[in-house]
Amino acid sequence: MKKQVFCGVFALALAVTGCGVQKKEAASDIVPENRQELTILHVDAGTEGFETKLLKLGYPVTEMSHDHANASSTTQTNGKGWQRKYRDGGFTNIYPGYLTSWQGGAEIADVGKIDFSKNIHGDDMTADKTKYGTTKLRYLDGADSNEIKQAIIDNGSVTASYATSNKCFNNAGTTYFMPQSYDGDYVGHTISIVGWNDNLSRYRFSNGTGVLPQNNGAWLVRNSWGDNNTMGGYFWLSYEDKYIFGEKYSPNFTIDEVTEITDDMTLLQDERYGATYSFNYVDSNDITFINCFDFGENSRTLDKVLFETKSNGADYEIYYIPVRDGVPSNDESEWKSVASGKVAYSGYQSVDANGFVAPLGRGAVGVRIKTNSEESSQLGVGEWLTSATKMTFLNDSSYGNSYIKYDGTTCELLDWYKTERDDTLGGTFVIKAVALKNDKILNGDVDLDGDITVKDATTVQKYIVKLEQLDNTQLCNADCDGDGDITVADATKIQKIVVGIN
Repeated sequence: MKKQVFCGVFALALAVTGCGVQKKEAASDIVPENRQELTILHVDAGTEGFETKLLKLGYPVTEMSHDHANASSTTQTNGKGWQRKYRDGGFTNIYPGYLTSWQGGAEIADVGKIDFSKNIHGDDMTADKTKYGTTKLRYLDGADSNEIKQAIIDNGSVTASYATSNKCFNNAGTTYFMPQSYDGDYVGHTISIVGWNDNLSRYRFSNGTGVLPQNNGAWLVRNSWGDNNTMGGYFWLSYEDKYIFGEKYSPNFTIDEVTEITDDMTLLQDERYGATYSFNYVDSNDITFINCFDFGENSRTLDKVLFETKSNGADYEIYYIPVRDGVPSNDESEWKSVASGKVAYSGYQSVDANGFVAPLGRGAVGVRIKTNSEESSQLGVGEWLTSATKMTFLNDSSYGNSYIKYDGTTCELLDWYKTERDDTLGGTFVIKAVALKNDKILNGDVDLDGDITVKDATTVQKYIVKLEQLDNTQLCNADCDGDGDITVADATKIQKIVVGIN
């Protein structure tokens, strides 16, 4: 067999420790473990994966601030958010939420040194220094090794977690293997996987457990403990390790897409922490998840729609939904199709919105998930969490932001939680929209030449009889009466504008 080795570009990884976490319902019934693990953050993970992706793309980054990431995930001034201080416990999904909400990463050169002698709150860490926004983040839990290897090649590294114990290292600290039979003490630890060797001998994993892997092969790990061995702090982690890429310490992830944030770009979102849970409570394979936004003059042209889901393989449809009297329209004939496709992976999706121009004011983006099986549709939700002893995440949800539609009925999400789950805290759907400033929006200027003339009215007439195609900006400008349809009335209104009749 041909030897396979690949090494990426490295920065600093995260060290974490901890114990299992369960989520409790408001009625105090314990639900199944939510695939998160309580941890202690020594330095903030995911930074390395973010840095390596940026370097892969050729961006001139220096070093991301681990302190900014850590401080951003502390409790907010109002008591909401992650219920932790700088050195307290956290979760493996803190960093995905931090990146995809564009709170970070922020470079040390931009944010400077953070004074943790002061009482730091998560909302003290603003996003104004963030230069690059993560738009695609793919989970690798349960993924095959070829997918992981390709992610390393494409993105520079993979962020993963395992259970660490000194007993499972070899004497030199250069190899690590926890066998399935291991039942001793351990702590969770998050690392960056930067390479692999399919032929690394299983005999190199001799350690205090007395058990060897059955096969050769290992991941190359960039650790956060400094230059503590003959490999400069790196070590080999057996493919057969008990917890690596397993459910216990999920999500493990790779960053597939990053965009440079410009002055004409706005991220519309109703939460800042990303998905803390997966909304999978409804027994339906056809659900529309809805978030409402305020579309302004400089944030009404949609570039991308982002959402988190674990409904891998499902069909999705993206809609603009009018908001009437503060509520998204339940009448689907009023919905405007923005995009459609198939969910290609579990994680944060990025869907091209094709430059759809939303009407000014309050509107909504709907994500319809239709599974191809009896499995229920799922979407990420910012939802409260508890451990056995305390609240670990407290969502900052507000009425009028998130809605859910299934079986023909649209319901405000917080009301749904109260009615269906006796839950007064509820949650907020993880749906975001990258919106752009559009200098070509001018009511009546259909040909986009900056002037309103008879030619614009003629273009509308041609569009009505299907002799002309219009892009999203043109359609916006052609809808002069703002009723959502392009008709002869719009052409007439343009003609009145030309002759000075309003």
